Amino acid sequence: MSGGAGHIADMNNRMRQNRSMKASNKPKFKSGNRDLNFDTKNSKKLSFKKVSESELKLIKIQIQQDLKKERINQLYIFILSVIIAIIIILLGVFYLS
Repeated sequence: MSGGAGHIADMNNRMRQNRSMKASNKPKFKSGNRDLNFDTKNSKKLSFKKVSESELKLIKIQIQQDLKKERINQLYIFILSVIIAIIIILLGVFYLS
């Protein structure tokens, strides 16, 4: 009998695979600059519209209403698809018997 019944070989394979999945330390660009796209000194500042508290509440209520309508529509579609699936299954059962 071999010692470990192949568990040690499996462990070594898993360690090799995990090592190969890790990010490499080799430079990806000439001069090894990996932070090319993450320069914060030259990035533009984002500007957002200033909204009053009452307008903000109205926007939140509108978003909540839209989400509620969308959830109801998804529920109708789900119920309809379940009913259609049941009808197809029943037709298949009656057709085969």
